[in-house]
Amino acid sequence: MPQDNEQAGPHSPSFLTLVLKTFAGLGGGIAGMVILLLIFLGASTILQSALNPGALGAEEAAKNPLFIFVFMAMIFLTSMGASLIGSLFFTFVEHEKYTRSSTAMYQIFFANVVIFAILAPVYILLDSKGLLDMVGFLAGFHVLLATLAGNMILEIVGNLRYALVGVYGVIFSVMISTGAIIGLYELSQRNVTLVLFAALPIIWTVLGFVTIIVEMFYRWLYTIYGEDFLMSKTSFGKDYGEAEVEEAPPPPDVTGAEFLKK
Repeated sequence: MPQDNEQAGPHSPSFLTLVLKTFAGLGGGIAGMVILLLIFLGASTILQSALNPGALGAEEAAKNPLFIFVFMAMIFLTSMGASLIGSLFFTFVEHEKYTRSSTAMYQIFFANVVIFAILAPVYILLDSKGLLDMVGFLAGFHVLLATLAGNMILEIVGNLRYALVGVYGVIFSVMISTGAIIGLYELSQRNVTLVLFAALPIIWTVLGFVTIIVEMFYRWLYTIYGEDFLMSKTSFGKDYGEAEVEEAPPPPDVTGAEFLKK
C-alpha cells in the first residue's frame, strides 16, 4: 500500500524485512571495511607504523608529513563509501518506504563532503600537536557523524511522512553501536587497528536491526492506542504561526425602517 495513503498508518515491517535489512547493513559495513582495507594496504608504509603499537612509537608516526593526509583521505572515503552503499542497500530492502532514493544519495554525498571540510583542519591541528590518540578519536567521531547524517537524510528525504520514526531508530542505533565499539575496544586491550576495521560492520549491522525494531514497536503502539503521534502532520498543542480563526460577531438586529435608512 502506498506510504502516502492517510489511512495506511505507520510502516509495518515483517520479520523477513528485519533479517534482510540487518544483512543489508552488514553488507554496507563490510563494503566500507573493504575500502578501508584497500587504502590501508596501499599506504601501509605510512599508516601501519602509526596504527600498530608494536611498530614505531606514536610520536615518530605522527611526525610523518604524509600520515595525516593519507589518514584523512582513508576515513573520508571509507565513511562516504559505507554511507552510500549501506543506504542504497536499505532502499533495496524497503523500496516501498524510501521513495526518493536518488535524491537521498546526492544529499548524503554532499553531507559527507561538508563534514570532511569542517573536520579536516581539526585533523591537521591535532597532528601538528602530536596528539595521535585524539586523531583516532576524531576519526571515530567522523565515521559516526557521517553515518548519523547519512541515515537521517535517508529517513527525511525518502520517508518524509514518518521521518521521526526513522530518526529515533537511527539515534538508538548509533547509541547502541557506540557502546558496542567501546566494549570491543576495552576487550581487545585497546587495539586501535581491530576497532578501526570492526567499527563499520558493527555500526551498520546495528542500524539495520534496530531501525526495523523501532518501526515494529511503533506500529505495535499504533495498533494499541490508534494514535499516530510520530506522523509528521500530527500536531501537539498550538504551533507558532498558527493563529486561531476568530468568528465575526453576528450583526445586531435592526428594524426594517432603520435598515432602509442605512
